Amino acid sequence: MATSPAAAAAETALGDLPEDALLAILAFLTPPDAAAAACACRALAGAASSPELPLALALRLGLPPPRACPASARRLFRSLHRLRRLLGLWRRLPSSHPASPSLAAFEWAPRATLAASLLAPATHGLAVSKSPFVTVSIAESGDTVAALGDVPVCVNFVGDNHIVVEPASGEDEEEEMQGGSPPEEMYMHFANRRSPGAGRRRRERLGRRKGGRMEAQHFVRIPDAEPTKARPLQGLWKGICENRTLEFYLVTYDDIGGVTCRRVSETKGHNSGYSPLFWTTNATFLEPPFSEQELDRYSCCEHIQVVTSGHTEMQSKGVSRIMCINSSYDLVDPHPSAPLDDMRNLEGRIWFYDDGTFGFGFTGSNSIIDLRHVSLDGCIVDTS
Repeated sequence: MATSPAAAAAETALGDLPEDALLAILAFLTPPDAAAAACACRALAGAASSPELPLALALRLGLPPPRACPASARRLFRSLHRLRRLLGLWRRLPSSHPASPSLAAFEWAPRATLAASLLAPATHGLAVSKSPFVTVSIAESGDTVAALGDVPVCVNFVGDNHIVVEPASGEDEEEEMQGGSPPEEMYMHFANRRSPGAGRRRRERLGRRKGGRMEAQHFVRIPDAEPTKARPLQGLWKGICENRTLEFYLVTYDDIGGVTCRRVSETKGHNSGYSPLFWTTNATFLEPPFSEQELDRYSCCEHIQVVTSGHTEMQSKGVSRIMCINSSYDLVDPHPSAPLDDMRNLEGRIWFYDDGTFGFGFTGSNSIIDLRHVSLDGCIVDTS
């Protein structure tokens, strides 16, 4: 009796695949997954130690053929893993440069290169301005190299969600702090790398190359930059605020069911950087049909969308549901003119729109800040 093609395919074991197919599988795995796969069967173990594995990795990444040796494969695996960890959106921690953009995006570029851009609101409309920042690529040796323009820099991890961009030390060793390092180990790590003599030598080398100094820049990851079905408010958003300028907003969920919205602005002194707008834990949803009072509240508000040539374009959207929130007025306005008794339990609304976006506003304001996505499927949208 003849065996059907589907049954024959189902009976094919992993070890029956040709070595080219096994190499392609390993080339798509992270270093820990590739090591685990090599323990699954003899065929994968043989492919993992094959001198052809570095070539398979290089072909997938668009790199020149490396030396065919296990050490090259390990370097390529490690470098690719580092690039994958950098992908996404990062928020700059405040520094002594108040005009620096607060956000950075690491995105894939040709030939296994990550191109990091600094994100800032564009001059007009809802566009996001992208300016070149750091490029991280894989050298022919299999190691990662980074540059800020034509100046070599280091992009070091401190744990999993914190990176430091600083002048290159000129040393070959790859320095990285892993997550969960003991405090004393982390202290010694930075003490050794930033001892007075070492720091002075690095700055002198950089000064000779560029005629200036570069300060170490710290970034923390934005882990959930896009909304999900379970968390529709989550992510990094942009919108025209009441002063008619484009701002970035970061909405996060905490472990106790709370929702926090913060303004992510340029670092302009002690009042800046990561300003909270509201935080609520007792969120109540209103489902359609909505009451006349809720419809009037929504229709009487100004929906700011785009400012062009001094003209404000407004557009109301279809509302699918409404969240009632209570927030302290001192979070919304850090310098209130109202009496102290009026600063408690300010009522507000979040309006969920049919297109998956939302807007929010508070009692006493006649406007709704309508928000739109900054990124979709990992790509920055509406760029200029």
